Amino acid sequence: MTRFALSLFAALTFISVGCSNAQTEKKDGPILRDVSNVEFQSLIAQLEGALLLDVRTPDEWNEGHLEGAAHADYWGDEKAFEHAMNSIPRDRPVLVYCAGGGRSGLTAKELVAAGHQEVYNLENGISGWEKEGLPVVQGPPADF
Repeated sequence: MTRFALSLFAALTFISVGCSNAQTEKKDGPILRDVSNVEFQSLIAQLEGALLLDVRTPDEWNEGHLEGAAHADYWGDEKAFEHAMNSIPRDRPVLVYCAGGGRSGLTAKELVAAGHQEVYNLENGISGWEKEGLPVVQGPPADF
């Protein structure tokens, strides 16, 4: 399948599912999607047992994070990050974010490549989240 055909398929699938439908059926494999703030909020509320994962640095984490998030530093110790990613059950939905969407996008792709079945990336990261006035909190990370 050409890159154009894949893009068209993805766009048509997104349109048919709709932004408000948080849980999509896994017909042809794992789910890997970049989502807006609104959809990310909806997924947090609707996906039972999902892991909310912040992959920013410890300094970024300390500036504020999403409530209920676990933390693993994408740029930190490679073995520690790999261990953290491997501790997540492959069938557990993962909602991942970073500062602007880059690191979390890479993490999302790595998770799917490692066999995770449902991964969502906050497309504009916590920067876009905060720009819309959405809440961040201080405190320790949640457990994986």
